[in-house]
Amino acid sequence: MKTIFTLACMLLMGLTTSTAFAQATDASKKNLFAAFPSKIDVTNNTLQNLFTAMPGEKISIAFDSQFTFTGMVISNEMKYQNLQCVLIRSAQFDNALLQVSKITNNDQSISFVGRIIHQNALDGYEIKKDLANNYRLQKFETKNILQDCSY
Repeated sequence: MKTIFTLACMLLMGLTTSTAFAQATDASKKNLFAAFPSKIDVTNNTLQNLFTAMPGEKISIAFDSQFTFTGMVISNEMKYQNLQCVLIRSAQFDNALLQVSKITNNDQSISFVGRIIHQNALDGYEIKKDLANNYRLQKFETKNILQDCSY
């Protein structure tokens, strides 16, 4: 009889815990970039200039007249002969991270990819390239990109 009671208590506790996790909300998360447009055009020169920054340097990147990202360069590394990555943390946006990678393609053309992201934000930006080889920051919702691994 004690065994059945113990198993029933464990089952009840397990169901209670799983219900608590299932009802977790995004109440602690906020929109960091709500005041900014969903698309921001970015020049190649703006992206290229990021790769001259040194770790520990404070820089300010004016993507356009409405959106400036100011932060501290965390790293600027040449990963491979054709891949360089820079990481910038911004206190301005609650320690959000800007990560940009510069890829040198086989034909020696340059491509950029990257994101501005924060683990406790509902939104972020991704660097996108259109068919005319123009870059822009495209806003996205983190719930569509990031998987919750908190449990």
